[in-house]
Amino acid sequence: MPIPLPDQLTTFSSLPTPNEHFDDSQNGKDSYLLATIKSNLTITKPTLILTDISNQDFALVFDPPFTVSEPRNPNAVAERFKELGLKKGSTVIIRNARRTKTEREGGQGFVILSSLGRLAVAEDMEARTNKEGEETGKEGNGNGGDLLGVVPVPLQMTKSTLEMLRQRDESTSSAPEEHEREEKMCDGKFDGCTTPEGKERRGLPGGGLKRCQACMEVWYCSKECQTRRWIAHKDECKAIRVLRKIWPRPEGVE
Repeated sequence: MPIPLPDQLTTFSSLPTPNEHFDDSQNGKDSYLLATIKSNLTITKPTLILTDISNQDFALVFDPPFTVSEPRNPNAVAERFKELGLKKGSTVIIRNARRTKTEREGGQGFVILSSLGRLAVAEDMEARTNKEGEETGKEGNGNGGDLLGVVPVPLQMTKSTLEMLRQRDESTSSAPEEHEREEKMCDGKFDGCTTPEGKERRGLPGGGLKRCQACMEVWYCSKECQTRRWIAHKDECKAIRVLRKIWPRPEGVE
């Protein structure tokens, strides 16, 4: 699936409730809720407080709960969150999230996540099946969004990295030759590299751009450039790796 367009990134307040349809402006496209984990508010069910792209806080409730050693022990739940990468400061990506209705005046509802999606492991999937068998028809079953992944960086960096990859994918599809020239520029240009287009283009011996072997998305003209740029690229590199697992590079691009 292609990386979502900016108008597909939604906020908590604009989420439909379980029985509502998405806004007509989406034209049938999936919506994506991006939010940074702010705190753990587990009481009876695993619950996180998150902040979306409009800076609004909301609760994300896991129902049915995932497998933990002590289901009613908040510390055990916190440890399980940590194992799953659901840590403070990380960003979750949920596709087609729904917001619960609330009868309380001034209440805003919350988001129910009915599965761990890509984070699910065998015991969690089994627990979910058993739970749904016991509680079929209760609110939340089948109404939760799809957890696509957890990016180990804050929301703004996740959003900017996602936009960078989207633009890169679009340029690949529309003008592959131009994209090839743009992609293979030395990333060290942001830190004063004197050969931003790479040594090979200047006819220097021993030239040739080298790709970051972790994210496979940025290039360097030398080891020195990569080392100098690493502090700035480190977190971006983590984000790229997670995002590319969700949205792989277009077919045909090396």
